[in-house]
Amino acid sequence: MFTYIQITQRDSETFKGYVDYEFGKDKLSMTLVRGMKTLRHIVIPFSEITDLTIDKFYGEDRVNFIYNAQKFSFINTGYGESKYLQHHILKATKA
Repeated sequence: MFTYIQITQRDSETFKGYVDYEFGKDKLSMTLVRGMKTLRHIVIPFSEITDLTIDKFYGEDRVNFIYNAQKFSFINTGYGESKYLQHHILKATKA
């Protein structure tokens, strides 16, 4: 799936851009992109995700969590994408 993401670090440095993500057996695999350029690949074990929250941001669904002292915020950018992300991440982190 493909959506908009913000990643905020402790020093307040923030990445804003798009991410292509997929759910694996025990992990969330993400590739950060800007245009057609791949910036980096991140693999997050579900067991290391903390502070998972789901809220609204300017009327759109947003999924937030903490991993490795960074806040990841996924913001809905497409039909059905938000519900897909919510369903799968909630299911994976409760397993």
